[in-house]
Amino acid sequence: MERNRSKKVWQRFRDPTSKNLFNRAQARFRNAMSEFNQSRYISQNEQLNIYDGTLWRRAKRLKSKRSENPQLKNPDTNLPSHTDLEEEEIIADHLESQFTPNDFGDPNTERTVEKSIREFKNEIRTSKFKKVQSSEIICFMKHIKINKAPGIDSITNKMLKNLPLKIIVKLTEIFNHMLKFRHFPNCWKTARVLPILKPGKDRTHPVSY
Repeated sequence: MERNRSKKVWQRFRDPTSKNLFNRAQARFRNAMSEFNQSRYISQNEQLNIYDGTLWRRAKRLKSKRSENPQLKNPDTNLPSHTDLEEEEIIADHLESQFTPNDFGDPNTERTVEKSIREFKNEIRTSKFKKVQSSEIICFMKHIKINKAPGIDSITNKMLKNLPLKIIVKLTEIFNHMLKFRHFPNCWKTARVLPILKPGKDRTHPVSY
């Protein structure tokens, strides 16, 4: 998708040109989503009829009094969101603006970091590294809090605390292989983010979450 490609380019180079291209792609994406939702709504209304009860159910739902739930607004356009997908995009953009890489602004520092990373990647892989011990994992498991939310695998901290020794040994092998081959699984880089409204804040603003 054009929007995702331009977003990756902007995240990599952080220059005004790529930012403008990303903003334009973002606007086209949102316009396309708005047109799609509008056409879907019209199509659904055209299919309503009195024989299967869909018309009466729609009329009843429209006439019923519902508690007003303010819609999340896009901070760029100040327009309200109409779908869950649009709300997800607004929250995602807000979180991305908060968690961006630091811009040191020092070319020498950037070159030093890039050189270190390049040397690390090109360095010959050997078994000479400090290996993780099963005792370290057991010690860590004892101190984790059980009231923390699980990840996308739904494995809770309480479950981790009760792992048998055989699984601890397997985890130790996995961690050591990760260090040896310098590989971090993509599935461990994915997280589920649930925005929670701050007390007394305006629910239409993404900064309130």
